Amino acid sequence: MEKEPKKQNVKTKPRKKKKAPKKGQEKLLSVLKTVCIISVVLALLVIAAQRFGDITFSSVSDYFNTLISGAKSGDGYPYYFESLAVKKVLPIEKDLFVLSDDAGFVLDNTARTLGKEEHTLSSPLSVSAGGRVLTLDVGEHSYRVQSKTKLLYEGSFPQKLLTGAISKSGAIALASRGDSSQTKLTVLNKHQKEVFTWNCANENIIALALSDNGKRVAVSVVGAADGELYSKVYLFDTSKNDPLLSLSYTGIVPHLSFLSGEYLLVAGNKVFELYKGNEKIAEEDLSVNTFSHLYTSDSKYAIAAFSKYGSASSKIIKAYDRKGNLLFTVELNESIKGVSTDGQSFSVLSDNALYNYDREGTLIGKVPIEAGCILPFTDGKWTYVWTVGGIERFKTNRIDEGEEPSTSAPEEITDNPFKEDAN
Repeated sequence: MEKEPKKQNVKTKPRKKKKAPKKGQEKLLSVLKTVCIISVVLALLVIAAQRFGDITFSSVSDYFNTLISGAKSGDGYPYYFESLAVKKVLPIEKDLFVLSDDAGFVLDNTARTLGKEEHTLSSPLSVSAGGRVLTLDVGEHSYRVQSKTKLLYEGSFPQKLLTGAISKSGAIALASRGDSSQTKLTVLNKHQKEVFTWNCANENIIALALSDNGKRVAVSVVGAADGELYSKVYLFDTSKNDPLLSLSYTGIVPHLSFLSGEYLLVAGNKVFELYKGNEKIAEEDLSVNTFSHLYTSDSKYAIAAFSKYGSASSKIIKAYDRKGNLLFTVELNESIKGVSTDGQSFSVLSDNALYNYDREGTLIGKVPIEAGCILPFTDGKWTYVWTVGGIERFKTNRIDEGEEPSTSAPEEITDNPFKEDAN
């Protein structure tokens, strides 16, 4: 019999245990993943910005700067000013920009301070649009543009500055004293390149407005003749020298505001008109009532207040969509301090209360207000109130006990701007 071959002992190597990644490697992998995600999101935002034009690189930068520091938060509202030297509070998207004697900074929805930039401007004036703020030194030469988180650029203008405007695209308009004229209008694009100038020979520029893309600019000037003040309003395309529209009024017309596209609101004590291009398409009858307040949001909805029969304590409130169509009308037998909208809710601040309405004119919020309140700002969820000492915040849909929701909106909204009855 054949002997069975001896079984050979085969030595096998023990399997090596997989080493757990070191903490440093874990952090690196986490950072790389975050960078990849941010890169994808950033690419999508850039594509959206190029396609739709509503998203700016500064707003993208703001988004990621706030995202990185998102773990931090403020102490919440009410927010109290460190001093009473606050000159202006205005919305910058869903946050608030605060201008003081020596700085400009942003407060987010937790009252956290963002992008604080100190200044030495002697008479600062700020305006905002599309997540940017233009601040200029009235009567001097300096101006600057900042986003929510940082200073974008600053410059010095050859002539003394009077007022300014900024568009959602980042273009700015500056009114100044002229060299060979009384005043001068200059438009700079988002790259700070001069794209348009206009010399006003005899009048003073008092108000400016820029369309979202910065390609149209409206200007209001005031002069005097035979002991009476008069105003003129011009509408320019920045690619042409001659005005598209030229209007004349008695008195002062200090309010200009672009709605969507070519729609321009012109407002003064006895004038409230809507133009599409160079054609007047609607106006409010102010033979009895007088205009008092106007606010236009970044979303291009507007809310206005009129004094009924010229009374300071009887107001008519009207809300409009992006094309000037009337959304609703309400009346309040109270003096009005300010109005605001984000396109979804409409706020009215009186001497006694803060009122909030939806787009149908239904009262969705009412809270009593103490003395010292100045202006309201609504972002839909919250309504902020600028006071002498700080900023209060209220739920937009908060109705104090005992108050009942009500509406005085028209049953049907017509396509005729400013008119409740198309007939």
